Amino acid sequence: MPLSCARQARRSLWTFSARSTNAQSARAIRIHAGGGSGAWNTDARHHYSTEEPWNADQTLIAMDQPGGTPGLLFLDGSTYLPVMPQCANYNRRDDRWHPILPSARINADGALLEWFDVVKCRQVRSWTLPLPVSYLGLTNGNVSADGRFVALADQAANMFVVDMLINHIGPVASNAYNGWTATGVGISASGKYVWVHYSGDYSRIFDVDPNTLALTPHPESGPICHGVAADGFVYDLGHQDVGLNPFDNDEDVMVGQEHCGNAGQVVNGQLLGHVIMVRLRDGAITSLMAPANEAYAYHVSLRATRRPGWAYVSYYEGQEGRRFNQEVIAVPLDGSKTVERWAHLHTDTANCYRCEAHPVPSWDGLRLIFASTWSLDCDGGCGTQNIRQDYIVDRQP
Repeated sequence: MPLSCARQARRSLWTFSARSTNAQSARAIRIHAGGGSGAWNTDARHHYSTEEPWNADQTLIAMDQPGGTPGLLFLDGSTYLPVMPQCANYNRRDDRWHPILPSARINADGALLEWFDVVKCRQVRSWTLPLPVSYLGLTNGNVSADGRFVALADQAANMFVVDMLINHIGPVASNAYNGWTATGVGISASGKYVWVHYSGDYSRIFDVDPNTLALTPHPESGPICHGVAADGFVYDLGHQDVGLNPFDNDEDVMVGQEHCGNAGQVVNGQLLGHVIMVRLRDGAITSLMAPANEAYAYHVSLRATRRPGWAYVSYYEGQEGRRFNQEVIAVPLDGSKTVERWAHLHTDTANCYRCEAHPVPSWDGLRLIFASTWSLDCDGGCGTQNIRQDYIVDRQP
């Protein structure tokens, strides 16, 4: 995507004009680490592909800058200028924006779960948990789409669900299996299921009892590579996210990087690409991409809940000549394999986790934020891995 650059000194941003492949206008904006009070770090960016940086009404963006001052910074959701720091009385642990309440962050770790208003600097709600948890879903969790349910876990394979609307905490269940280590626990978008992700990219689904919140393995019937379908295991996915599929009666789904090693192969009558959707109810899989000359998919985000039915996908760099090499695209969940091409990432991820793009759409799907070193195929003005900053692609009318 050819870019032309013009400095906006007043905002301390770099603004780019671009033309997307489907002829929609777009702008790409770099959030520049400079200006204002406090101390900017060379690493100033959003958190991860499954965590929405914009708040519920999209007026604020949460940005991490480890080692900077403040470490958690809130930007204006439209101008991208700093507007406020972390509240002095906010003991941030592992937090997410509430999907409905614009100023509330859902914060968890140890024995604490709370909603904290980061604008008024006050705790809104809190729960004392039955056991000390490891962050919010082992750092990889989220809340249900309506903000009602959250699944929490510790490092000893214990987990439970909290109904934050009626203040009910469900019984503790075990996700221990075959000696595997759980690396993520989360609630599905509807709140009907809990997913557990194990080291090696094995995923397991549990039913949530709507009355007691008790967790039991959900028997599956789709193709799997590890575990046992009757114990709740589904097709292996990496860097996955969960959401609802409006093309399939709002079924709960998980979309991620194909991780059984079957890209280019036929499984259950489908030729698989590198992006796979799993229906949680039965484990049925759908390939969202065609494998012909496709690069290797990286991270997936389903955070555009107000543009339902779209997965935003990044691809690895270093695959010259292959489709979508170091790009971020959007693909619908209808299986049509239609592609929206959003941006080239220009980031060098070699041995650098915080250099990974981790693209996330805004709630309405009209903007996309990604991190980059801007050091690959950059045609002058190149950066280095030492400076990681956020970029925004804007397709708003």
